[in-house]
Amino acid sequence: MNGQFWLALVDTADMVGFTLTFSVNLILLGLIRTRGKHLGTYKYLMSFFSFFSMFYAIVESILRPIMHIENATFFLISRKRFDYSTRLGKINSAFYCACFATSFVLSAVHFVYRYFAACKPHLLRYFNLPLLLLWPLGCSIPVTAWASVSYFLYPDTEYTEAAVTYEGNIKPNRNHVFREVLQTHYDGIKKENVSYIAYVYYQYEDGVRHVYIKNLLGCFVHYFVMSMTFVVVFYCGFSTWWTIREHRGASDRTRQLQNQLFNALVLQTLIPSIFMYIPTGVMFIAPFFDVNLNANANFIVFCSFLYPGLDPLILILIIREFRLTIFGIIKGKPGNNAVMDVYTNSRGKVSSVPVIDLSG
Repeated sequence: MNGQFWLALVDTADMVGFTLTFSVNLILLGLIRTRGKHLGTYKYLMSFFSFFSMFYAIVESILRPIMHIENATFFLISRKRFDYSTRLGKINSAFYCACFATSFVLSAVHFVYRYFAACKPHLLRYFNLPLLLLWPLGCSIPVTAWASVSYFLYPDTEYTEAAVTYEGNIKPNRNHVFREVLQTHYDGIKKENVSYIAYVYYQYEDGVRHVYIKNLLGCFVHYFVMSMTFVVVFYCGFSTWWTIREHRGASDRTRQLQNQLFNALVLQTLIPSIFMYIPTGVMFIAPFFDVNLNANANFIVFCSFLYPGLDPLILILIIREFRLTIFGIIKGKPGNNAVMDVYTNSRGKVSSVPVIDLSG
């Protein structure tokens, strides 16, 4: 699919994602305030994630990112809504990268909380004030590392402005690769109207491939942050599932609840995997193997626009009180049930089902 098609698709995803993100997260915040009084500190995590999701949607809508992979180079391109300097454009792109990384980190923190609640309830004290304030500080470390790498280790170079194309023994033909990318794939976008970060893995000189060590070091930092958060999500998700599986109950209600908890956990694992980890993994791996996705790399942008609205939607659907309230409003009969305080009982034993009551 050509660049013009992807531009139309990501711009549509921007509008849909922006509307979905604000609608769902505002509803979730309202439910947290009115129906989530017994969620304990988990409501703070949910609220923070909702506010961040809306902020992230605003950043994406302002920067209007597109992505392109060509000639072992991954381009993160921001389309300017108004004129500003190249340096400010670089800062904006790095800030977008910080928001992108924050999505990974916050998802991992959610899974840590669920793991503590199900498997290590005595450790839930680390999510109580004042220790709760340390989590944003800890999360800022990988996020800052991701953004700093994007700004400092991927400077504009001669190679990002010019490419060398070899065909047999024909003399190299220098072209302004970035300008050519815009002209070839995104007709109508001028170079002066965009800012970009170019992830260059290697280049050819006289037919010999030279690796960009600085850029590969930056990619390693990105890989490390993404991999560590994925390991946390997978380990905590699997451990939580295993605890739920091993929790045997005599009643049909308990067994039914276990199945619902398992389904909820599967959904909350699949959503970030499909919309964050898999696309981002492809984004970083493809240039290394010289796979020219070209404008098709924008499927990553498409997913990133939709993710902030989908994840909270899953929370609304799996938390029983929230779900019943929404269905009650639709039917004209708001529910008055209370949410079980299972997530927040740091002194309790895992003798009852160790997650929010999703039955109903």
